[in-house]
Amino acid sequence: MRRDTVDRIGALGYAAVDFVVIIFPAVALKLTADQGGMGDLDGIDLLLASGVLACAHAVVAGTRLRSEERMAVRRADMWIAAVDAIVVLALAATLLPMVVLWGFADEHASMAERGYPVVALWFGVQAVAVGLAELTGRIVFWWLEPHPRRPGSWRMAIGHASTRVNRSNRRGRRQRSVSARSPVRNETDAR
Repeated sequence: MRRDTVDRIGALGYAAVDFVVIIFPAVALKLTADQGGMGDLDGIDLLLASGVLACAHAVVAGTRLRSEERMAVRRADMWIAAVDAIVVLALAATLLPMVVLWGFADEHASMAERGYPVVALWFGVQAVAVGLAELTGRIVFWWLEPHPRRPGSWRMAIGHASTRVNRSNRRGRRQRSVSARSPVRNETDAR
């Protein structure tokens, strides 16, 4: 198989795993309610909300992975960031609704009594989980990828002495450099 074909299959597989991770808590809640004897809990609206969010994020995650594949210096960095994002998504999509419903039970009960739909709270909590996963994936990828050192950046101050910028060069003055290969220092000395 060609590398481009493997990249496409990898991005599609990643998007499919992303979709499953987002929709699984709603499926688990629906199945548990049905098997627990609660009957039709109207859990379909939670499935639909999670399905819409899962479809949208699967497209975004697959596209992000393809774009990271094109610009990655090291392919392992891209996959490490992708796996980190999936782990954060899995933890946040399952634990965040539980923490919100358990930690804010009184607020949730008062909202439900006033007629606010539970699906709005569910969608909002899942959207926060998706946002945390995207942020994690992008930050980890940025952190792992090497960046060129720019003159005057904070990374230059902790670099080697040979990479530090001369202060006179920052002010626009021309710095004379001695080359080990040529006894001529610069173009003006060659004339």
